Formats: sequence, C-alpha cells, structure tokens
Amino acid sequence: MKYKIKKILISLLICIILSPLLPTFAANEELALQAVFLGRFAKFIDWPNNDKDKFVITLIDENPFGKLLDELYKDKTIHDKSIEIHYVTRIDDIKDTDILFITLDNKSEMQKVIKYAQKQSILTISEHRGFAQRGGIIQLNFVMQKTQLKINYDSAVKSNIKISAPLLAIAQHVIKGEVQ
Repeated sequence: MKYKIKKILISLLICIILSPLLPTFAANEELALQAVFLGRFAKFIDWPNNDKDKFVITLIDENPFGKLLDELYKDKTIHDKSIEIHYVTRIDDIKDTDILFITLDNKSEMQKVIKYAQKQSILTISEHRGFAQRGGIIQLNFVMQKTQLKINYDSAVKSNIKISAPLLAIAQHVIKGEVQ
C-alpha cells in the first residue's frame, strides 16, 4: 500500500512538473504540421503560370517557423521544381511566389496583401480567424489538436487557381457563392 501511494505521488509530481510544457509541445507540433501542410496543399493546386523553374513559398510579416521551413524543404521539390523559401515584411517585397503564408495582424494590411495575391495568382494561407471570409484562400486552424480547413473557393477562382476535389472534400467549410 505504501509503495502504491508513493508511486501515485511520484506520477502526480511528474504531471505537475510537465504540465506547463504540454501547451508548448502542442504549439510546436502544430507549427510543424503547418509547415508540412504548406507543401502538401500545393499537390492539390493548379496555378495558371506554372512555367517557372522554382517553386516559391513566401512568409509575410512574422516567421513563426524559425528555421523549420528551410530545413523541411531543403533538397525537396514541389511540382518537380526546387523549393525556395522567402521571408518578407512588406507587400512590395513579395515578388514572384506561389504560396504566401500571411501572419499579418493588421487587418487593412492583410486585405491589401490578399488583393495583391489575387491579382498575381498566389495561393494565400493563414491561421488568422476570419481569413477565408476576408478573401484569403485557405484558413488553417487547429482546434483541440485537430486540423480544420476553411477554403474560399470563390477567392481561388478570382485568383485563377484551381483547387482539386480531394482538398475541397477535407475542408470543414468551403466558401462558394457567398458575398465577401
């Protein structure tokens, strides 16, 4: 009995010590999944100007991934093209990109970037609430450690981007035929 109580107390102590680390672990796991999803989404997308020799993923504003994207996509290809990762802070620096991951908090700046991306046929992705409703193409969220996608099909059409049915099928919400 004494051994059992000691074992329970030790288990409780370990849980108390590790409990502050669990949210950090979950957040790191979500970041790793987001990094992977950026490349995976590309398999289900057709861009109108697909004649470039590099596939470019650009992050605008904050970089929540650290070196993760560079390490993950080093020596990999998307659509048989080598991958370049760009980090920018201004809309003028976006240049030629295929996927734009937006971390901007300022809603008016985000709106300008979304409009720019639509004109340039850039796939926009963000984790910000309301991103898809504002015209972003893919909103990627994690709810209770489960991936949730909102896809703005209308914005993809405006961007001349084609999203294949399998990606649309796994989305929890597809915005189609709704006014933005």
